[in-house]
Amino acid sequence: MDILKFLLSIAFILILSSCAKIGYLYEQGIGQAKLIIDARDNQEVLKDQSVSDEMKDKIKKIQTYKKFFYQYWHLPETEIYNETNILDRDAVTYLVIASTRREIKPLSNCFFLAGCFPYLGFFELKSAKKHVKTLNEKGYDTYLRSVLAYSTLGNLDDPILSTFFKYSKYDLAETIFHELFHTILFIKGEVDLNENLANYFGKEMLKKFFKEESEKLEAHFKRLELNHEIKQEIVDSAQELKEILKESNWKAQKKHFLEVTFPQKMKNKCEKLGLKKCWPLSLTWNNATFSAFMTYEKSQDKISALAGKFNGDLRAFFLFIQSEYDKYVEEDIEVSFEDYLLK
Repeated sequence: MDILKFLLSIAFILILSSCAKIGYLYEQGIGQAKLIIDARDNQEVLKDQSVSDEMKDKIKKIQTYKKFFYQYWHLPETEIYNETNILDRDAVTYLVIASTRREIKPLSNCFFLAGCFPYLGFFELKSAKKHVKTLNEKGYDTYLRSVLAYSTLGNLDDPILSTFFKYSKYDLAETIFHELFHTILFIKGEVDLNENLANYFGKEMLKKFFKEESEKLEAHFKRLELNHEIKQEIVDSAQELKEILKESNWKAQKKHFLEVTFPQKMKNKCEKLGLKKCWPLSLTWNNATFSAFMTYEKSQDKISALAGKFNGDLRAFFLFIQSEYDKYVEEDIEVSFEDYLLK
C-alpha cells in the first residue's frame, strides 16, 4: 500500500468514525505517514557519513534477519525494512492502557475495520500524556509505556526505526522476527493472541538463526526465563488484587497492597532469583499496569504445549494454525479464535 492509498484509507475511516475519534485518528494517520515519508533507502543511509557505524551495522543485521525469515518460510521478500527512519525521539510510539479502579481489565478501544485494541497508541508523547490526564480525571487507572518497535502488520512497507537500535543483539533479532511474523499471520480483533503467537515464533526463529551460538543463546534464554518468573509473579499478584477489589473496603486494601504487599513480594522474588536490578520496583503499579502485563503473557504456556505436538516442526505448526483459522472463519464460530485454537 503506498502513501496515497494509506491517506485515502485514513480519510475513509475518519468519515465513518465518531467525532471523539476523529482528532485521534487524524493525528495518528499523520504520524504514521511521517514515519514512511521521512524514511530513506537503506543504501543511502549506509553511505551517509553522519550516521554512526554502530547504526549502520544494525541496519545490515536487520537486512540479514529479514532475508533469513522469508527464506525460511519460502515466501518472497516484501519491501518492509528496505528503508530507515532516524527518529528524533526515544520511542516510536507511546501506549496508554486504562482500567477502571475496581477492575483489572483494559479499556477496549474500537475502530471501524481495524477492530478493537486494549490500548491507544500515540506518536507524540505530549498527546499520550494529555490522554492519560483525561482518563485520570474520569476516574480510570492508567499506564503509559514507551514502545521501541512497531509495525503496521503488513499493511504498509514499514521502515527500520532508529529506536530498534536500542535493543541488544539477540533482542534485536527476536524483535525483527516478531514483527515480521505479524506480516504473515494476523488474527483480526485478537491482540493478545497475535502478540503471543509472534512472541513464540519470534523466539523459535531466533533459535534457528543463532543455532551456532548455543551457549550464548542459552544464557540469553536463561535471562528471559528469570524475567518470565518475575512476570508470572506479577500475574499471580494481579489475581490477588482482583480478590481484594471484590471486598467492600477495597480502596484501603488496594492502597496497602500496592504500596506495601506487592513491592515486598517483588523484592523477595528478585532476591530469590539473584537479580541485582528489580525492574518492577521502578514502575508505578495500578489496575492498568497489571492488565498490561497480563495481556502479553497470557496463553504462552498453552501455545508452547500445542506446538509440542508437532515435534519441533515450526512450519507444520504454522500451517496448522493457518488451516484452523481458515476453518474458524469459514464456519463462523462464535467463540474467540484463541479459545478455539487452544481448546
